Amino acid sequence: MISLSPRGLEVLVAVAETGSFAGAAQQLDIAQPSVSQHIQALERRAGTALFLRQRGRRATLTEAGERVLAHARAVLDDAARLSEDLGGDRRAGERRIVLACQRPVANSVLPPALAGFAREHPEYELAMVAGTLDEVLAQLRDGSADLGCFLSRWPPEGVAGRAIGVERFALVAAPSHPLAGRGAVPPRELARHKFVRAAHRSGFAIHMADMLRAAGIAGTPVASRATESGMVRELTAAGVGIWCVLARTVRQDIESGLLAELSPGGPPMTMGLWLAHDDRRPLSAAARRLEDYIAACAMVEREAPRASS
Repeated sequence: MISLSPRGLEVLVAVAETGSFAGAAQQLDIAQPSVSQHIQALERRAGTALFLRQRGRRATLTEAGERVLAHARAVLDDAARLSEDLGGDRRAGERRIVLACQRPVANSVLPPALAGFAREHPEYELAMVAGTLDEVLAQLRDGSADLGCFLSRWPPEGVAGRAIGVERFALVAAPSHPLAGRGAVPPRELARHKFVRAAHRSGFAIHMADMLRAAGIAGTPVASRATESGMVRELTAAGVGIWCVLARTVRQDIESGLLAELSPGGPPMTMGLWLAHDDRRPLSAAARRLEDYIAACAMVEREAPRASS
């Protein structure tokens, strides 16, 4: 098998197209002796002359030279197509953003912001992956996600994060619950009633416990647990117990009368809404733009009540 370098093939094609070694040197912007060296190397590998050399006349391909020229053009065309394909993949990678979201954030907090970003920036491909808090942090640390968005009571470990907002949590129960319809219910009284809880499979349970403890509601008895929030909602509406949940996820249920909100008095129960990335890997321009867009939307939402008051 003859080993032919891509550069040598380019030189061969240039000599054939221009008809001279000097013309090839000018076309490729290299010295004429370099052209001669490439052609001589090709001829040594081929074991035969590729051009008929006659002083003052056009360089003419031999029969072997014609065959090598056809091969050279095919190889160079394939290389150009491969380079274009790889360049397309690279450009697609630069446009792609993977956003890992904690499930309640993905379902209830971010949809308006992500819809707005997709509408205003159709040049980007946005992929959102929903999961538990631990899954989101793991995807950031292993590089499978560019950005993460989640709820937390304190700064996340192992990633670079910034709090962009505060989300309120609500205590809800069935309208038939003995505490429904009352004003402020003392935390100690709330703590004596059974709760229905999501079976958190991540460190998020620690954040929930810390928030309830700060509100004076600790050590509550648990009536039932479920892995899916939809099931917890049904159990709560059926009167099984009290549910501590992200307030915006049950807003319509409260307005429709399916659920009733209970008030423990005191300051609202809240968690920070965080955006984070792995600071060991630089954010792409696309991911940075999405991060800034989500943060701006959170700021607008945060300022809206004051603007309307």
